[in-house]
Order: sequence, then structure tokens, then C-alpha cells
Amino acid sequence: MKILGFNASPRQDGNTSWVLNKILEGAAERGAETRLWHCGGLDIKPCQGCLGCVRSDGCVLADDMREIYAALKPAEALVLASPVYMGQMTAQAKTFVDRLFAQITPRFSPKFKEENAGKKLLLAFTQGNPDPAMFQAYFDYTQKMFQLLEFEVRGLQVVAGTREEPAREQRGWPEALKAAGAALVI
Repeated sequence: MKILGFNASPRQDGNTSWVLNKILEGAAERGAETRLWHCGGLDIKPCQGCLGCVRSDGCVLADDMREIYAALKPAEALVLASPVYMGQMTAQAKTFVDRLFAQITPRFSPKFKEENAGKKLLLAFTQGNPDPAMFQAYFDYTQKMFQLLEFEVRGLQVVAGTREEPAREQRGWPEALKAAGAALVI
């Protein structure tokens, strides 16, 4: 099984990176082949809304998303990890998600391709606020959006309170995150 992890934090070695690495570690321990992308080192332009992907066979922008599209095609799961900024995913995460439009088109699209449907998805968010339910409405919306894009949403991990205590120092998270990653392989 191939699983892609996308770290949408501008910090390559922060809380979100640690969370994503634990999830991927759990998947790898179950035999999955994992690959990690850090948005900070990538050139991903925002979607231009040009619909070039509808008229051709994919996005017309020449940037690092082409390599991600190629890796996503044979992958069976995606783990999207983002810190919560201003009550939602980062701008980097949103840019990545918007660019999925060229590759992952839902059933109601005239460009629907069955092979893109049903990929597993695990969402992971980190937030400074100590209340893990603080942004639940946004998390619910995000899960619903991915379901509309034909992903099989397999869960949500919210690591809260990272302003006071880094994720790696919080009790119970290493095991829980590894278990979430392992559950993607089942």
C-alpha cells in the first residue's frame, strides 16, 4: 500500500511535522510504503481557475504539483496535516487542496475518473488553542468537502494545546497517531 503525507505547515520540523511523521511511522510499521512532502520546500502555485485541466488531461501549471499528481495516482491513501491558522487550514494546505481539482474530480464532474475515487484520507490538525473542539465546525466542513471529492475519510486527529506544550511532549499522542496511521493500512 502506498500512502502520501503532505505537511502543510511552513515549518518543516514543528508540531505538524512531528504529528504527520508519527502517523506515517504507524503506517510503515504495518507494511505501507510512505512518502512525505513538505510544502515549505515546494513550488505550488494557486489554482488559476482557467479550467485548462478540463480541456486537457491535467493541470496546465508547471510546478511541483506535477510530481505530486504522479505520486498520488498510484497511492491508496493521503494524510493531510496542517496547523490551524485563523480557524482553518494553512494557505499552503488550501492551495494544495484547490490544486487537487485537476486530478481528483468528483462523480458530478464530466471529467470523473473511477480510478481517482475512494482513496483513503486522514486529516491531522495541530492548534495552539487547548480546546480540541474549538474549530470542530471547520473540521466537519473539511471532512465533508473531501467526501464530496470522493475521498474515503478515515479519521481526524486534532492535537491541541501546542502553544503551551509541544505535540511531542503531550502524553498519549505517539501511540494514538501511530495507531491512526496503522488503521489506514487495514
